[in-house]
Amino acid sequence: MSTARTHLAPLTPSEQAVADQNAYMIPRFLAANHLPVDDWYDVVVFRYLLTVKKWFACPGVYKYEFSTLAWNNMRSAVNHEREKQRRRIQTVSLDEVIPGTDGLTYAETVTASNLDYIPYTEVR
Repeated sequence: MSTARTHLAPLTPSEQAVADQNAYMIPRFLAANHLPVDDWYDVVVFRYLLTVKKWFACPGVYKYEFSTLAWNNMRSAVNHEREKQRRRIQTVSLDEVIPGTDGLTYAETVTASNLDYIPYTEVR
């Protein structure tokens, strides 16, 4: 069911019952993986709910335990989020020490000739 992957529709009563019955897995997963609840709950809960939807939409997955599917899908959600975070541009402070140097900061590497490459306009 492709819509379950792109859009989370409201749970049916049956889906809600399964989600409620197995909701204990979410905090257990976060604790087992040493993930702070405040940072990771949203990441895993939506994938957990999509797993519930898939459980009802695709009877072929019944050969697996629901807990196995939910756990693997939550792990996948964490891995995808970490990959997204790795691809983001990292900001650094000019006052930050450059790793592998003897206390050299990024600001100390800026020279007068570097300033020629910084585009700016004078406010009049």
